[in-house]
Amino acid sequence: MLKEERQEAICNELKKTGVVSIDALTKLLNTSRSTIRRDIEELETAKSLKRIRGGAVAVPSSNPSYEPSFSGRSDLHMDEKKRIAAAAKQLVHPQETLALASGTTVCEFAKTLRDIDPLYVATSDLMCAVEMSTFPNIELIVLGGSVRKKHYSLTGYFAEYTIQRIHADWAFLGVDAIDFNIGLMNFSPEDITVNKLIIKASKQTVVLCDHTKFNTIAFANICPFTDVDILITGVETNPEYIHRLEEMGIQVIIV
Repeated sequence: MLKEERQEAICNELKKTGVVSIDALTKLLNTSRSTIRRDIEELETAKSLKRIRGGAVAVPSSNPSYEPSFSGRSDLHMDEKKRIAAAAKQLVHPQETLALASGTTVCEFAKTLRDIDPLYVATSDLMCAVEMSTFPNIELIVLGGSVRKKHYSLTGYFAEYTIQRIHADWAFLGVDAIDFNIGLMNFSPEDITVNKLIIKASKQTVVLCDHTKFNTIAFANICPFTDVDILITGVETNPEYIHRLEEMGIQVIIV
């Protein structure tokens, strides 16, 4: 079993019971105690649970202001993120202009763009910029601004000033939460204006979203569903959520 699958199974057990023991997880997942301990340590770093002696307990998921760091999120659900990134790549053609917002799934998408020649890309994410900085096919613009430590997004006056002078064919956006009564959300209010301007500057907006982002709440609204043209998500996503998105006129790509 892959690490991502184990960690998801641990979180699912916590949702059911509220507390799990290392011994029980060892039997359930058919792996060693040391592997389970490492998984629990990583999940605690990502604030997905709290370690206790001999196991772990669930943490409240109702805090809309808590934002895990980039490193705490980057390895979670990686197989799904890679599938989403590969599907997003299929939308892009040579000579198009892309605006990439911040996020771990968007960063996976950035890694796929090496062989579409030429491309013009602007990004508000330092990790995306680093990934693309050596790609010979990409004319890269980094949007400047203030760096959010541990998250690597660029925000503030200089980022906003630059975005308002860009016109893109595609916006590719990550989100922290989706609620059908509210819309698309991020934990950080600092990123919201940049994300809104990226949407406004682009002809079409694509949301890259793994299944865990649905039916959750974050601190600040990015946009309503009417601003979204395409949403790409994994087969793990509840079919009911996909049906509701399609009823709103959003094209949903399931991978």
